[in-house]
Order: sequence, then structure tokens, then C-alpha cells
Amino acid sequence: MPIEPWPRPRHARTDAVAQVDLFCFSPGPLRAAPMSALKYGLPSQPALEGLAVHDVPRAADPAWFDAFRGGALRNVAASQLGPALSDLDQASEVHVVQLEKKDPADLTHLQAAWAVTKWLVGRGVTVVLDAHAQRFWKAEELNDWPAARPFALSAEVSVLVEDTPQPDGRYVVHTRGMKKLARPDRVALGVPKEQWDQAGPLLRTLALAMAGGVVLRAGETTREAKTEVRLSAYAPPGNAPQLNLNNDGLLFSWAGSEAP
Repeated sequence: MPIEPWPRPRHARTDAVAQVDLFCFSPGPLRAAPMSALKYGLPSQPALEGLAVHDVPRAADPAWFDAFRGGALRNVAASQLGPALSDLDQASEVHVVQLEKKDPADLTHLQAAWAVTKWLVGRGVTVVLDAHAQRFWKAEELNDWPAARPFALSAEVSVLVEDTPQPDGRYVVHTRGMKKLARPDRVALGVPKEQWDQAGPLLRTLALAMAGGVVLRAGETTREAKTEVRLSAYAPPGNAPQLNLNNDGLLFSWAGSEAP
């Protein structure tokens, strides 16, 4: 059976561009292996349009290469990879899967990027970094994904709590990864620590609506999550801390007791 495309049933086109950047690390050159659409989850050949893979050995730029496993990013890698952090440390090559597409009407571009990435895993890649979601994946995790899996927001978009509280002692909770869907990330300001578990589901609900194609804009009020949220443009440092989203953002103030 062919792989079913991931739909966007509420798609409203914008001028935004979906961008995917997956960094696939290996301990050496990759093995040769055929690409199989059915094995790796590619819905169609046209879904590959605009996709490129760049092979970069560490020797080409050691400082750039090692930045993926140093500094703050190393802390992220350690928390997500556990013992498999050693695979990242032993990597000597990275294979960068990149794709850009103007506000796509479906999500086959994501299926294509992950299908190629799984193909690279089958050829020797051990660790994958989804740069926009700031998420590291172990090879065995990607191998466990069924070829015909449905779209899962949790695999594409991260919901993060910033480590440093705001001056009032509250926190910023936000998404990361919506750039892959040609939509802005969501930023919630002023979330008390005891309500992190409420802010996360609200952000996921908004993100899921936008993954389905919904367009939300600054100045609008939405009740997508059965909670009235007034959105404004994320414009650091004027109205929010700098989060280095590498994407546009939509900001709202956390309403606490009004949240689901």
C-alpha cells in the first residue's frame, strides 16, 4: 500500500516558508543502500522537491561541527540521548537534510524529510538533531517509527519551559519547531511554576490547529483551546525575553485560572 499523505484540513495559505533542517551524525562514511518509499515512509516522489542532503566531514570545519555537542546544546543532547550521547561524541560526519517549501497545503514535505533521514539511519547515522524543534533522536527511536505512521505533533514540535524565571518569578513557556509548518511559534508569558502542566497542553492545542493549517495573527483573539487568548507579535527584547526561536512568534500573557 502507498504511504498516505499527512493532510492539512484547515489550510489557509500565507507567504510564510516551511523550513526543515535535520542534522544526521555518523561515525564515518555511510553505507550504500537503496531508498525505499514503502520502507522509510515517503508518500510520493514529488514530496522530495526542494530537498537536499549535504555531507560535511568534521575535518571541513571542526569548530562548527563540535558546536553541536558543546555548550548549552550539549546539555540538551545529554538529557535527550542519555548513554547515546557517546554516539554524538564519536561522530565524524554530519549529513544535513534541508528542505524549504512555501506554506504547503499538506505535510508531505515533513514525511519526505523524515523518510530520507530514516534512510540515512539505515546507512549508518546514529544520532539526529531536529534543529528547529531542538530535539535529538537516537537511531533506534527513528527505526521504531512505522513507515505509515500518522502525523504526531509531539515528534515535530517541542514545548519548553525557560530555565530562568522572569523578574516576577514566573516563567516563559513556548513552542519550538513551528517553522517546519510555516507557522509562528507560540510564547506564553508569566506562567507560575505550578501551572506549567496547564500551559503545555494549551500551547500544544494551538500548535496542532496551526499544523492543520489554521492561521492565527497578532491582534487576533482565539478560542482554539476553549480559552480566550489575545495574541500579539513576539518582539524581543521589548515585550519578551530573547528566546532565539529562529522563527516568528505569537505572544500571549498567561491567564492562569482561565486555562484548561
